[in-house]
Amino acid sequence: MTNETAQYLKAITFCISWLADQASDEKWALSDEEVCQFLGGIPLSSWHEWKEVAKGKQQFELNQDVIDRLVLLLKIHESIAMSAPSGAIYDFFKRPISHPTFEGKSAKESLLLDNSMDNLNKIMLFFRSRIF
Repeated sequence: MTNETAQYLKAITFCISWLADQASDEKWALSDEEVCQFLGGIPLSSWHEWKEVAKGKQQFELNQDVIDRLVLLLKIHESIAMSAPSGAIYDFFKRPISHPTFEGKSAKESLLLDNSMDNLNKIMLFFRSRIF
């Protein structure tokens, strides 16, 4: 295994661990079913398996669609963290937003209603635009 491949697999493991932590009630308050929906409708059994593998720091591969979704979720989190007032990072994901992108829904609700890559990207771009 090349060093580049090892780094790539390590990053996937990190992203799954990050999302499992991010889904907690104290943060994004996502159920396992909602996480599966965010990741493109993966089976619940896959999510449970991935969390266990990542918890053991074992490396594994995912398909490109899931990787792309993880990257966009990370970018959404990063953008919120850079633009939210101190202490409000997690509220910004869960509170209603009066902007045409969200139609009065929260980012969380919007993603649960439409988990398409286009919507993930639109939400990421909205929060990214708030940074500057």
